[in-house]
Amino acid sequence: MDSDTINFTETFPQSMQEALKASLKVFWRLGVHRTSIDDVCRQSGVSYHFLNENFESKEHLYRTAVMWYLDQYGRQLLSEFALHSNPTEALRGALYECIGLFCNKQCEHAKLLSYALAAVNNSDRILISELLSLRRKVYATILVKLNGNKTHLKDTADIPVLARFYITSLRGLASQAADGIPSDELYRVADLSLELLEAYRK
Repeated sequence: MDSDTINFTETFPQSMQEALKASLKVFWRLGVHRTSIDDVCRQSGVSYHFLNENFESKEHLYRTAVMWYLDQYGRQLLSEFALHSNPTEALRGALYECIGLFCNKQCEHAKLLSYALAAVNNSDRILISELLSLRRKVYATILVKLNGNKTHLKDTADIPVLARFYITSLRGLASQAADGIPSDELYRVADLSLELLEAYRK
């Protein structure tokens, strides 16, 4: 499997999803640099044959796991824009989804995604590219949602700047939540940010 050409539009087989989740748990516990493929096999229960057949190295395995988690997170986030025709409620849904995910300390998915994002090495061009691609996708989705409601916004509304403000807000909320800021504070921050959009509504 080549992580440069993974197609996440198709659902991974359940066996692969479980292997990626189990592997990332081991990376999370031991640290990427200190973890070997043998460590992953021993502690996750995933067979060496399965990993060796599908991944070229531990770096390939780790990168694929992070990319898969990013894809899942992106789908959750973008689904909020499809659920709401009102741009304020769509953005509220996305902001709340971000806070809810990263603040849920009982959620293994949240802990693993927080770790995955924090551990991304700036020299890993593939993962950085994937992160940038997700940001561009969310930014474009916000643009479409705001442009679709342009007639309800004042002429002074700068839609690209508003979209950039909210993509920056999402990144900031995820970072703050991962740092342990209480969710009730972050929900208030999200609501406050939405007042900007409401100020531009006719």
